Amino acid sequence: MQSWNDIINIALLGTAKKQLDTGSLPAPLQAAAGTVLASRGTDREEQFLQLASLVLNYRQSGAMSVTGGPSTMTACAPETKPYCGATAIQSLHHTLDSENIPLLYLWLELCMRNNQVLPPEYLPRILESASRHKSLRNLAAACCGKRGEWLAQFNREWNFSVVADTTEEMWENGTTAQRLEALTRIRGEQPAEARSLLQATWPKESAAVKAELLTALATGISMDDAPWLETLQQEKSKQVKEAALTLLKKIPGSSLHEQYWQLLESSIRIGPKGKIVVTPAIPPDAEIFKTGIDKLSNNARISDDEYILSQLIALVHPRMWEEHFKASFEEVTDLFHHEKALKPFAPALAQAISWFADKKRALSFVQHSDTFHMTLLPLLPSDQQDTYILQHFDAHSSLVMNYVGQLQQVWSEELAMKIFRFCAKNPYTYSQRTMGDFITLIPSSIKSALDGISTENENYQTYWKSISMHLVGLLQIKTFIQQSFTKNS
Repeated sequence: MQSWNDIINIALLGTAKKQLDTGSLPAPLQAAAGTVLASRGTDREEQFLQLASLVLNYRQSGAMSVTGGPSTMTACAPETKPYCGATAIQSLHHTLDSENIPLLYLWLELCMRNNQVLPPEYLPRILESASRHKSLRNLAAACCGKRGEWLAQFNREWNFSVVADTTEEMWENGTTAQRLEALTRIRGEQPAEARSLLQATWPKESAAVKAELLTALATGISMDDAPWLETLQQEKSKQVKEAALTLLKKIPGSSLHEQYWQLLESSIRIGPKGKIVVTPAIPPDAEIFKTGIDKLSNNARISDDEYILSQLIALVHPRMWEEHFKASFEEVTDLFHHEKALKPFAPALAQAISWFADKKRALSFVQHSDTFHMTLLPLLPSDQQDTYILQHFDAHSSLVMNYVGQLQQVWSEELAMKIFRFCAKNPYTYSQRTMGDFITLIPSSIKSALDGISTENENYQTYWKSISMHLVGLLQIKTFIQQSFTKNS
């Protein structure tokens, strides 16, 4: 209501500077406003207050209801999947009472795997949890079934609850997150088909959705993707161009990769006596600086030239060094760790292995290096990850603790015991909530051993005991969840 906004402005400025234009008042108030202004016994301020009171009461007097025809509501489609059993529902009660999101994720995952859906009375709470935690959304949509999709039309916060039974349906009718998941699945089996699907829908997508869907191409990326990705550098959206550029950097043999390698090839050579010679030959106006390579070092101990070379090495496939030095990768690793000119670039070589997700060379690199490279952990076989972490845990405890929660497999008992002994010494850093986030990775067999873990600091004993007891309770719920679905399967 504009007249009310005018009153607020006049109240801020003062009636001496501005007066209310009664012509802007609603028609029903015109006569009353005229009476107020015609009164000779009131000053300007009193008239303003009376007009303000008049408009305020008019605003609060109500509004005409919108006229329209009778509304109709479509009935929910019948469920096509069976409801989960009584034991699974009982384990869901315990899970919800724990307020532990990883356990709820586990419950929903097992429910989906068993091709079951939730009874209707649990849907609002599950959909509400999923609206607050994105990681739950696709699972919640699958487990809430047709009724979840029907309920979503009445709450925009639940509009992720779209039932999609097949990958094709997810791609055609799902939310952006579901379409990304579907495209990633297709990409894993048919890379060219996934690219064609994305190209076909490209003109219809917004810039934000384009950038998100592009990330699916990181799965199985190859030179076949390079021509189209290079054309995307002409897109108007900076977000899309950066997403495409990131993917191009992951393609060995792309024109961008070759630019980087040519500069490295001329800068790092074998000298006359077999020694490695590093002589940076990068012109200050090189095209690479338009691709995200920084010119200036952010570390006083690292020169600008060394910093530029490190960035390039991290973006060039490790196999290029085997061809360049005519050596095996084990020998290349040895050169980067022991040759004086190459030693500063060993971390960059580890980054390159990680960037290109080179699992074979990752294992070889860590086996021939005494240095801990956390970026290579995800590329190691699961049994080797445990071994590598245990090998370097004591020297890099805090660094390792930042990663152990991202492991895909359940911890070994040995690793779990080492982690808990460390956490017992630092219970205020690794609190009850933090430890609860690890629950799906903790082996259930560790429950009895938790009683034997204590802290030497008397000030920490009570708090660590409460954390330990909380973990035991969560492990019991985790076991119950797994057993409840095992019985139903």
